[in-house]
Amino acid sequence: MTAQHAGQPFRGIYGIPPTPFNEDESVDRKSLESVLHFTVESGCHGVVMPVMVSEFQVLTDDERKEIVETTVRVVAGRVPVVAGVTGLANAHSIGLAKHAQDAGADAVIAMPPHSRATTESEVLRFFHELGAAVDVPVFVQNFGGAYAMPTDTLAQLAHDVPNLSYVKEEGAEPLQAATRIIEAAGDDILGVMGGFGARMLLDEWRRGEAGNMPSSHYGDVHANIWNLLEEGDEDGARAIYERILPLLLHDDLFVLKEIFVRRGVIANNTMRSPYGLPKPDKHGWDEIDYLYNRVADLFTWKKS
Repeated sequence: MTAQHAGQPFRGIYGIPPTPFNEDESVDRKSLESVLHFTVESGCHGVVMPVMVSEFQVLTDDERKEIVETTVRVVAGRVPVVAGVTGLANAHSIGLAKHAQDAGADAVIAMPPHSRATTESEVLRFFHELGAAVDVPVFVQNFGGAYAMPTDTLAQLAHDVPNLSYVKEEGAEPLQAATRIIEAAGDDILGVMGGFGARMLLDEWRRGEAGNMPSSHYGDVHANIWNLLEEGDEDGARAIYERILPLLLHDDLFVLKEIFVRRGVIANNTMRSPYGLPKPDKHGWDEIDYLYNRVADLFTWKKS
């Protein structure tokens, strides 16, 4: 880890900003800096960039490197930065990871390379090579769409690769899998974090998970819930969680970008082609508008 965070385990809400685009689909660098500042100022305990919410699949390598460099510069040590380095092949991911470490990222996170079907032995080889290539902590993103590793495999990896210290669990049964990993890996794992937009945040916390990595558009709400849990006020955390949960059920990439626009964080909700996601229809937006207005008082960050 960098000097600011050395020896401190990663814990809490690690917010994922989107990559803002101009209407011509070029990177909106002004909005990028804005959303990074927002993610920290809203209370997130860490920043993760660029990963799935950031549309990493449609970014060039030069853009990915620039985004990591910009993230480290803008965050400026206020919270840890976890750089997304998932690539098409082992060498691709490892090259991105080395760049992220040199740029000052505090950790890296990766799924197995996704250019083709991947066997368990290839996944193991990849994470061994990734761990050996960098000195910073490594997160395994155990995502169901890639090769979702079983508990025993993850525990063995954590034991064999000294800096493979964290897991983001997003498999078919993420809660149960997280509990199994925590129990099986013991001290070899410093933390398991959840995904799925923090929709199961209270259950994750009660199981002993270290936090969650959601999009940061509700970063202030999620951070408030987590802080209350850590302070021992589970009733207060649950009251907020139960209010925001119906809105979380409508999250997808286009919606969360629209929320950032409404909150005055980014300029527009453009996604880069091909984005492959349908936009909500009129009825969908009517429901989102209703739910959003009902919880607006929970948004503690306000545009200055």
